Amino acid sequence: MKKEQSKSEAKERDRILKNFLDEFFDFYTLRKVGFFPKEMKKSDIHGQAKRICQWFGFKTVFEYGVDKIRCHISYADGHSPQHVDQNGDLQQEPFITEIGGIYE
Repeated sequence: MKKEQSKSEAKERDRILKNFLDEFFDFYTLRKVGFFPKEMKKSDIHGQAKRICQWFGFKTVFEYGVDKIRCHISYADGHSPQHVDQNGDLQQEPFITEIGGIYE
C-alpha cells in the first residue's frame, strides 16, 4: 500500500513539474539556442529542471517567476499604453513598469 502511494505521489510531482516546464520554458527554442544540450529529450524533465536551477542559481525550478521584475520599456512617441490605476483613473504607462511574479 505505502509503495503504491509513494509511486502515485512521485507520478503526480512529475506531472506538476512537466506542466510547469511546458508553461514557462520553451524546450525546443532553448535547446536550439544551446541552453539545453542537443542530446536532451523533451521528456527529460528532471534534466531540464536541473539545468534551469544551475543557470539561475535556484534550489528548485519552482522559484522561477517568484520575484517581481521592474524594467523600463521604451515606446514610440504617442504609443505608450494606458492603464487604469488603483483609483480607477486612466493613466499613461509609468517610466518603470513592474511585472508581478507568477504566484501573485
